[in-house]
Amino acid sequence: MKKYTPIIGLEIHVELKTKSKMFCACANNPDRDAPNTNICETCLAHPGTLPTPNKTAITWATKIAKALGCKINEYSKFDRKHYFYPDLPKAYQISQFDLPIGEHGSVDLEFLPGKNHRDTTKIGITRVHLEEDTAKLTHGTDGNTLVDFNRAGVPLVEIVSDPDIQSSGEAKTYCQELQTILRYLDVSDADMEKGHMRCEANISVQEDGKFEIIGGVVKSIGNYLLNHKIEVKNINSFKAMEKAIDFEIKRQSALLDNGETWGPETRGLDDNKGETVLQRVKESAADYRYFPEPDIPPFHPLQIAGDLSLPELPSARRGRFHHEYGFSYADAQILTVDKYWAEFAENVFSELQNWLSDLKNNKLIEESIKNEQSPSQQLAKLTGGWITSKLAGAMAERKIDIKILKIKPENFAELIALIFTNQLNSTNAQKVLNEMLDSGVDMDPTHIMEEKGYGQVVDENKLGSIVDEVIKNYPLQVEQFKSGKEPILQFLKGMVMKATEGSADPAVVEKLLREKLK
Repeated sequence: MKKYTPIIGLEIHVELKTKSKMFCACANNPDRDAPNTNICETCLAHPGTLPTPNKTAITWATKIAKALGCKINEYSKFDRKHYFYPDLPKAYQISQFDLPIGEHGSVDLEFLPGKNHRDTTKIGITRVHLEEDTAKLTHGTDGNTLVDFNRAGVPLVEIVSDPDIQSSGEAKTYCQELQTILRYLDVSDADMEKGHMRCEANISVQEDGKFEIIGGVVKSIGNYLLNHKIEVKNINSFKAMEKAIDFEIKRQSALLDNGETWGPETRGLDDNKGETVLQRVKESAADYRYFPEPDIPPFHPLQIAGDLSLPELPSARRGRFHHEYGFSYADAQILTVDKYWAEFAENVFSELQNWLSDLKNNKLIEESIKNEQSPSQQLAKLTGGWITSKLAGAMAERKIDIKILKIKPENFAELIALIFTNQLNSTNAQKVLNEMLDSGVDMDPTHIMEEKGYGQVVDENKLGSIVDEVIKNYPLQVEQFKSGKEPILQFLKGMVMKATEGSADPAVVEKLLREKLK
């Protein structure tokens, strides 16, 4: 049986969150205001209206192109893309054809071990161009279609990838990385559910060894006839993207196995069935009759954007979190997906460095150095686990967003330090964290620990009487331990911890049990 290779390229459309639309002064609030309230003669394509380009939109599109490593063209222009559809009142869209803002960039993807795909891969970026969004159509159950022009003219950046993606998993990771980059740049909320970020997948299945990709172009080897690519629209979530790509690969492979071919098509995803369905035969560039927009002069993107400074991008921050702070790759990836979480984690770890310097003579630190394990690595592992699991989980239960979290990084760092130095065990630390979250104000964890009596008990005299009581209450287990059954010690230790409601220092408890059971 023939073996096939999927070739996948993605077109990502991103709504910019500028204050006004792309070519007029109407407010850019398509989701928040009543239908057809943010419109004017330009939005509705009344005769005689002229477009005025949005400088901020051009600047942000240039910033996106630069963040994706693109070459910024010195000469760029807008073009008219002609087609007729009810959501396009002019019967053409102002877009960019042959001279986009940026070209030839790339995105590096890293994957966690254990997944069924390449560990790392570079996805080429063919182009980044700017255009206007169309109106929004709402199809009613009564057969009528309503048109909302609030979205008409919203600045839209299209990011076109090279055909470098080989699986639905890689496509999903690529889109998630783009989403994170856009949010770091603060140019779009990139929320797929709200339509801020929309994805279209171009998928073709080819025979192994019968093609090559040169400069982002798929070329046949010998007399092999390349199979047509299929464009899948209507993808509104990462899960839907995986579903659409997997179905299309399976469908095309089955057609090839049966000796069938197909033409260029545009298909949509039926999310309920998990299948793609034919919408229309795909148009070519010639069908759109592109020509330069006569009402907008050509421009130099960098002259309009000025001196562009980029923030630290997600991939760089992930690498720094791992190498500088010692976070695991998994924790570094989780913590950098949202820039607000990343800033919180960074500030927490910065505060913990101060705690480390104050604890130079702490026995735990001395022991970790003796065992050739960096205290920073121990702290990073502890901090990463508590932020990504304990804190994030407790916040999710309470529906608290990181943007409104009342706990300051210095107080969370203090909580981690209390755990690290065995002043507070994990069980009671969770209780302290819950009180910090439920209070609605920023609270000192040490104060809560002392007020509630959650601190770790290390006093041997105080714990000695509890240990004696446990030994007295469990004579059978005591005899089993004395006869050589070492694991029984953990049972007795657990009974002491239960009696102290988890406040006893486990190391001190074990020491006392061994001494008293000799």
